[in-house]
Amino acid sequence: MTQRDDDDTTFLSLSPYLRYPDGDAAAEWLTRVLGFGPAEAARDEEGRWYEGRIAVGAAQVSLGGGASSPSGGYLIIGVPDADAVYRRIRDAGVEVDEPVDKPYGPRTVTVTDPWGTTWDFWQGEAVI
Repeated sequence: MTQRDDDDTTFLSLSPYLRYPDGDAAAEWLTRVLGFGPAEAARDEEGRWYEGRIAVGAAQVSLGGGASSPSGGYLIIGVPDADAVYRRIRDAGVEVDEPVDKPYGPRTVTVTDPWGTTWDFWQGEAVI
Protein backbone atom coordinates (compact mmCIF):
# COMPACT_ATOMS: atom_id res chain seq x y z
CA MET A 1 0.00 0.00 0.00
CA THR A 2 1.18 3.49 -0.69
CA GLN A 3 0.29 6.88 0.62
CA ARG A 4 -2.03 8.98 -1.52
CA ASP A 5 -0.46 11.99 -3.23
CA ASP A 6 -3.01 14.36 -1.66
CA ASP A 7 -2.39 13.05 1.86
CA ASP A 8 0.39 14.69 3.88
CA THR A 9 0.04 12.26 6.80
CA THR A 10 3.10 10.10 7.30
CA PHE A 11 2.95 7.10 9.60
CA LEU A 12 6.24 6.26 11.26
CA SER A 13 5.38 3.26 13.39
CA LEU A 14 2.75 1.00 14.92
CA SER A 15 3.06 0.01 18.58
CA PRO A 16 0.85 -2.81 19.84
CA TYR A 17 -0.25 -2.20 23.44
CA LEU A 18 -1.91 -4.86 25.57
CA ARG A 19 -3.41 -4.39 29.03
CA TYR A 20 -3.14 -7.12 31.66
CA PRO A 21 -4.31 -7.27 35.28
CA ASP A 22 -0.78 -8.29 36.36
CA GLY A 23 2.02 -7.11 34.07
CA ASP A 24 4.66 -9.23 35.82
CA ALA A 25 2.60 -12.41 35.43
CA ALA A 26 1.95 -11.62 31.75
CA ALA A 27 5.62 -10.89 31.05
CA GLU A 28 6.67 -14.10 32.82
CA TRP A 29 4.20 -16.20 30.78
CA LEU A 30 5.14 -14.51 27.49
CA THR A 31 8.84 -15.11 28.22
CA ARG A 32 8.51 -18.69 29.49
CA VAL A 33 5.95 -19.97 26.98
CA LEU A 34 6.56 -17.92 23.83
CA GLY A 35 10.23 -17.07 24.28
CA PHE A 36 9.76 -13.29 24.13
CA GLY A 37 11.96 -10.93 26.08
CA PRO A 38 13.65 -9.32 27.68
CA ALA A 39 10.93 -7.35 29.42
CA GLU A 40 11.29 -4.08 31.26
CA ALA A 41 8.78 -2.22 33.38
CA ALA A 42 8.06 1.04 35.12
CA ARG A 43 6.65 0.34 38.57
CA ASP A 44 4.30 2.19 40.86
CA GLU A 45 5.19 3.21 44.42
CA GLU A 46 4.22 -0.27 45.66
CA GLY A 47 6.49 -2.01 43.15
CA ARG A 48 3.74 -3.20 40.81
CA TRP A 49 4.15 -3.16 37.03
CA TYR A 50 2.12 -0.34 35.50
CA GLU A 51 3.83 0.28 32.12
CA GLY A 52 6.41 -1.71 30.26
CA ARG A 53 7.39 -3.56 27.15
CA ILE A 54 8.63 -6.92 26.02
CA ALA A 55 10.85 -7.65 23.02
CA VAL A 56 9.45 -9.79 20.21
CA GLY A 57 12.43 -10.23 17.92
CA ALA A 58 13.36 -6.79 16.59
CA ALA A 59 9.89 -5.46 17.53
CA GLN A 60 8.28 -4.86 20.88
CA VAL A 61 4.85 -5.01 22.48
CA SER A 62 3.91 -2.55 25.20
CA LEU A 63 2.28 -4.08 28.28
CA GLY A 64 0.13 -2.23 30.78
CA GLY A 65 -0.43 -3.65 34.24
CA GLY A 66 -3.27 -3.13 36.67
CA ALA A 67 -6.07 -3.40 34.12
CA SER A 68 -9.42 -4.34 35.62
CA SER A 69 -9.82 -6.74 32.71
CA PRO A 70 -7.37 -7.77 30.00
CA SER A 71 -7.74 -6.18 26.59
CA GLY A 72 -7.67 -9.43 24.66
CA GLY A 73 -6.52 -8.92 21.12
CA TYR A 74 -5.03 -10.77 18.22
CA LEU A 75 -1.41 -10.50 17.14
CA ILE A 76 0.44 -12.13 14.25
CA ILE A 77 4.16 -12.84 14.65
CA GLY A 78 6.28 -13.94 11.68
CA VAL A 79 8.55 -16.89 12.43
CA PRO A 80 10.94 -19.02 10.36
CA ASP A 81 9.62 -22.32 11.81
CA ALA A 82 6.04 -22.68 13.10
CA ASP A 83 6.74 -26.26 14.18
CA ALA A 84 9.56 -25.09 16.46
CA VAL A 85 7.22 -22.54 18.06
CA TYR A 86 4.62 -25.27 18.54
CA ARG A 87 7.18 -27.49 20.30
CA ARG A 88 8.28 -24.63 22.57
CA ILE A 89 4.69 -23.88 23.64
CA ARG A 90 3.85 -27.57 24.13
CA ASP A 91 7.08 -28.16 26.07
CA ALA A 92 6.15 -25.27 28.39
CA GLY A 93 3.10 -27.30 29.41
CA VAL A 94 0.54 -25.24 27.51
CA GLU A 95 -2.17 -26.98 25.50
CA VAL A 96 -1.83 -26.00 21.84
CA ASP A 97 -3.06 -27.43 18.54
CA GLU A 98 -0.48 -28.60 16.01
CA PRO A 99 0.50 -26.16 13.23
CA VAL A 100 -1.88 -25.88 10.28
CA ASP A 101 -1.19 -24.96 6.66
CA LYS A 102 -3.77 -22.25 5.96
CA PRO A 103 -5.38 -22.13 2.50
CA TYR A 104 -4.33 -18.47 2.22
CA GLY A 105 -0.63 -19.19 2.68
CA PRO A 106 1.12 -19.39 6.03
CA ARG A 107 1.82 -22.39 8.21
CA THR A 108 0.29 -21.27 11.50
CA VAL A 109 0.33 -22.18 15.18
CA THR A 110 -2.09 -20.36 17.45
CA VAL A 111 -2.15 -20.01 21.24
CA THR A 112 -4.29 -17.89 23.51
CA ASP A 113 -2.63 -16.60 26.66
CA PRO A 114 -4.35 -16.96 30.06
CA TRP A 115 -5.77 -13.42 29.73
CA GLY A 116 -7.45 -13.91 26.35
CA THR A 117 -4.95 -12.49 23.86
CA THR A 118 -4.49 -14.68 20.78
CA TRP A 119 -0.95 -15.05 19.47
CA ASP A 120 -0.78 -16.37 15.89
CA PHE A 121 2.68 -17.45 14.65
CA TRP A 122 3.00 -17.44 10.86
CA GLN A 123 5.64 -19.18 8.81
CA GLY A 124 5.27 -17.54 5.41
CA GLU A 125 2.98 -14.80 4.21
CA ALA A 126 -0.71 -14.61 3.43
CA VAL A 127 -1.56 -14.62 -0.24
CA ILE A 128 -4.06 -11.90 -0.98
